[in-house]
Amino acid sequence: MAWYPGAEKLELQPESDAQPAIVPTQVIFHSIAAPWTPRRMYEYWRDSTNLESHFGVGYDGQVGQFIGTQTRADANMLANRRADGTGAVSVESASNDQHTDPWTDAQVAALVALGLWLHRQHGIPVRVCRTAEDPGYGYHRLFPDWSDGGTACPGDARVRQFHEVVLPRIAAGANGTGTPLPPPPPDTAPARYRVTVNGLEYGYGAHGPQVREVGEALVAAGHGSYYTVGPDEDWRDADTLNYQEYQRSLGYSGTAADGVPGEESLRRLLGRLPSPRRVSLAHVVAAARTDPGAEQGHQTYGGEVRIVEQALADEGFLEPRWVDGSLGSRTVQAYAAFQRSLGYTGQDANGIPGQRSLRELGLRRGFDVTD
Repeated sequence: MAWYPGAEKLELQPESDAQPAIVPTQVIFHSIAAPWTPRRMYEYWRDSTNLESHFGVGYDGQVGQFIGTQTRADANMLANRRADGTGAVSVESASNDQHTDPWTDAQVAALVALGLWLHRQHGIPVRVCRTAEDPGYGYHRLFPDWSDGGTACPGDARVRQFHEVVLPRIAAGANGTGTPLPPPPPDTAPARYRVTVNGLEYGYGAHGPQVREVGEALVAAGHGSYYTVGPDEDWRDADTLNYQEYQRSLGYSGTAADGVPGEESLRRLLGRLPSPRRVSLAHVVAAARTDPGAEQGHQTYGGEVRIVEQALADEGFLEPRWVDGSLGSRTVQAYAAFQRSLGYTGQDANGIPGQRSLRELGLRRGFDVTD
């Protein structure tokens, strides 16, 4: 039995051991007509029906596998009951209850990665099935023999995505004309836990701008090959596998190279440890232009201004009593003094923060600058 390293293993019994073996020659995509996670799909297959699929893909791109790909799953009807022993791998995906909505970007990325793995694992040709028995890729409504007399699953939007996005991306990876998915580590699933480094979460399920920053740094360092689409703010298995590749490039091994960041490797990748304290340059500039002319104590983005004021006070440019979240004239004067200490003159030292000076203050005092 083959198990996809990019999926959570949710093995159905007794089906996984009791059902006949198949030789996979087809991949058939379905919509389950319910907005379910892979675990909810597993519970449905386990408790409510004697039918099942090999895989389930949630709206967020999480993948669950319920049966090994070389064992029959019943969702594809006669596609898994051919006399020659060949069969189809079935992939369910979360959808609305009319299965009319498109796959999300995360689902598309997951289907492409899974489809490419199935091509590599089982030699399934990357083409649309020409008949109900022809090897290749298809969707459930393509042939009546793949259902009990016909189905509308998946809807028109997903059929278009299959032809225009999903299958072309699988083909691009298979042919080397796109960004291919490297072979996964043998018999190991990506690590699925989170850690907190300097107040921010990393690892499977982590979310936030710090996740995107790590992904973009991995790509820049040449370790982004597991991405089928670019990195974003959600940490998935692709992030873990790319980070594991980076850790190994540093000479780490064993549990020290499981793809979950540690403080040392993260600092080496980014040149620093990202901070949970974040300041928008645009917000601080807006406050510097608004607060001095407003009534005493007026705050524009007071929380971010207070971070900058505290940093100026820690650097000795602002009296602590003026750390109040209002970027008034005293804070502008203090920031101008800080700019002059960096060698700026004239209009470059007017007390209105610029990107370089604010980033320098952030580096000194432990906050990150956006924009």
